[in-house]
Amino acid sequence: MHRLHSVAGVFVAPLLVISALSGFVYAFAPTPENVVYHDAITASSSEAPQPLEEQVEAARSVHPDLQLSAVQNFEDPTQTTRVLFNDPALENSSYRQAVFVAPGSLEITGELVQYGSSRALPLRTWISEGHRQLWLGEYGRIYSEMAASWLGILALAGAWVWWVRWRVGKGSATGSRKGSTAHAKRKKTRSIHSILGVWLLPGFLFLTVTGLTWSSMAGGNIPNLRAQLDWVQPTPETSISATTMTATTSAHDEHAHHHHSGHDESSTLAGQDDLTQTYISQIDTVATTARGAGMSGIIEIALPAEEGTAWTVTEMRESWKLANDAISVNGETGEIVDRVHHSDWPLAAKLSAWLIQLHMGTLFGWINQLVLGGIALGLLTIIALGYRMWWLRGRNGRPGRLQAAGQWRRTRPAVLAGIIAFLLVYSVMAPMFGISLVAFLIIDALIQALRR
Repeated sequence: MHRLHSVAGVFVAPLLVISALSGFVYAFAPTPENVVYHDAITASSSEAPQPLEEQVEAARSVHPDLQLSAVQNFEDPTQTTRVLFNDPALENSSYRQAVFVAPGSLEITGELVQYGSSRALPLRTWISEGHRQLWLGEYGRIYSEMAASWLGILALAGAWVWWVRWRVGKGSATGSRKGSTAHAKRKKTRSIHSILGVWLLPGFLFLTVTGLTWSSMAGGNIPNLRAQLDWVQPTPETSISATTMTATTSAHDEHAHHHHSGHDESSTLAGQDDLTQTYISQIDTVATTARGAGMSGIIEIALPAEEGTAWTVTEMRESWKLANDAISVNGETGEIVDRVHHSDWPLAAKLSAWLIQLHMGTLFGWINQLVLGGIALGLLTIIALGYRMWWLRGRNGRPGRLQAAGQWRRTRPAVLAGIIAFLLVYSVMAPMFGISLVAFLIIDALIQALRR
């Protein structure tokens, strides 16, 4: 474990430095985002809010050619309403065009691309992409997965080394044998390195677990495991019985049928526009039902996924909000079709949502951001101290030798078997770690063979 920690640490540390630096900036991204986009996200008047239908119509004048996706409505009247549109020109469905509408004056205060459920705007999205993939696309995600998967292992290995050294050195006076200045400096450096590592161990493990959920390979394994164990976030049922459908939908069906025989593209577009207009006319009914049902804060009112199904209204994630309910609403009648209380979520699903928000620095506001920033600075300090120890081990301006190979033979068989089993299981969950570990072992074995 000592050799794994020291040798792998030397070569993996540059990735961790990049991750820590980008993570430090990412942790504080929500704050500058509010400053940069203040004019867009802040309502320009204090007038009473107009109906959502009118706000949506104002936004549609900006993107008449795009499909309406959802409306994000704020309880705070000083915040603009975000009307979201699907745009096939964007990278994927996580990106949507957002038009910002002042609720009272119906003024369009801005138009930006919004990303994900965290409502990230371009600046925060750009910082997030840098942290996640170094702006290199899928190839860049290899770096972040390597960094995240090795961070936890190096931290655990370091804690193991510290614990073994503490046990061996407990009560002994061997630490006073070597009195050289270099040795004293190295001992002091090692002490600070170890203390910081032990204190920050929970934070490093937290970043490893949550960071891997965004990775390319491990990120695919984790959702599969959650699905198999029924740890996923439940969603409300949206199907509506045919007997509840009213003449509004029937009229639309008749309109569509009337033009079907010609297969005319313009008639198809007209039918889609009629359906959109029907949905827009229902949005205030849906919003009133949601607020009347106790949904608070920022809510996303999502259009039915397909004709004849219910609207979905979800309480959005925001600082200091630990529970997010969701309901489905029949847009024609205003009746609630289904409701999913946050208390009904599996515990693992709750923990997953909270941990991801913590990693993003959004769960507990600026306190959350300060803690993440502190962990990032702590990691950078630990890495710098680790390299300093390596340098102080050497002579004549050269770094010293790393920990000698073969010390695993001193480990008790039962403990060694447990470590190997853990690494095998972890390698399955985090393939990039397993691949790089095998490569490291092969290269290390070749180097040892050449030396002999």
